[in-house]
Amino acid sequence: MSSTEVLHRLVSFPTYQLDGMRNCAKFLSDQLIRLGFNVTVDKLDNVLGTREFSDGDSAFLINSHFDTVAPSAKWTRAPLSVMAEGDRLYGLGTSDSKSGIAGVLHALEALGRPRFRRLEVLFSNYEDNAATIDGTRWLGTPYFLSHSKLEARTGINVEGTVQGDRFSLSLGCGGRVGFQVTTMGKEAHTSEPSWRTLGHNAIYDMMKVIEALRRMPPAKMTVDNHDAWTELNVSMIEGGTAINVVPGECKIICERRVLPNENEVEVKNDVANALRTLRGIEFNVEYYVPQKPYWVERQHEAVTLAVAGVEQTLGYTPTFRVDSGRTDSAYLDELAGVKTVILGPGESLLEHKPDEYVSAKRIEEFSRILRCMLTKP
Repeated sequence: MSSTEVLHRLVSFPTYQLDGMRNCAKFLSDQLIRLGFNVTVDKLDNVLGTREFSDGDSAFLINSHFDTVAPSAKWTRAPLSVMAEGDRLYGLGTSDSKSGIAGVLHALEALGRPRFRRLEVLFSNYEDNAATIDGTRWLGTPYFLSHSKLEARTGINVEGTVQGDRFSLSLGCGGRVGFQVTTMGKEAHTSEPSWRTLGHNAIYDMMKVIEALRRMPPAKMTVDNHDAWTELNVSMIEGGTAINVVPGECKIICERRVLPNENEVEVKNDVANALRTLRGIEFNVEYYVPQKPYWVERQHEAVTLAVAGVEQTLGYTPTFRVDSGRTDSAYLDELAGVKTVILGPGESLLEHKPDEYVSAKRIEEFSRILRCMLTKP
């Protein structure tokens, strides 16, 4: 099948639902088996294909995720069908990251003399979603890496890195500091004439907490001419028990992405400094397990291989960038010691957006780049 035909099949699976994920995993398994790979599928429908070659050196990982978020009501096109309009292919997951998978499978169709002794292809599930197994909530790649091993120590994470009509290479991605703030007031019935003095409104106190957190300055990291920035986001709020009761407690959940040029301790210190300005408010802060940012040096084999692949196939040198969003590269590095360059035919600005699309030309170009990376000169 051509890469476009593969993309049509991939988009048809509703991979934000369990049945769609399992059917897509079966399709991917069948394709890898057809290409000569040994395939295993785990409880979260992560698909691992491995293939040994008599020639080549070391092992190389190709990673991409196939799950998507559910389409919103703002889609104007059928999200589970690929619609072509000129060079654009519209459909759910076309940019993030089913076009990359289509390019991977097409590149594997006709490999030349293999550069690597072993290829490991991990099509991971639950990157945009999560699942609970035996009382523990998992993302797909951390689950896979906690229950299986990879031989590769270098590879490519296929995520969208196209800017305009050219490929860039992402050297890093953000981590996360998540936390919960709870303000404690005092409940009182609003029918009491003196409820203002008997009670203490925890929601009013939380308004002051939120304003203090909003004054935290954003963080920024520049790689070449690309700027990545992030700031704290108050994501969820909960408070009160009834319309006629002064709320005695209010909770918010916050997220602050962590760029590769900073760390979670610095972010926590910024939060503490912001909250230290508050007076007359009783509150506590509970941090979740942080997620570390990811970074790979320009001189690393995975990066130089990708640069050469773009130069040799497309005739230009790709620019470098860094992104604040999380990708599986962080887990591959932290849990398995695999350094990956981030490269793919989608555009990050289109991820999770209505009427998501990808350039058909970029898929074909990505397939050629990857084939060049995997083949000896």
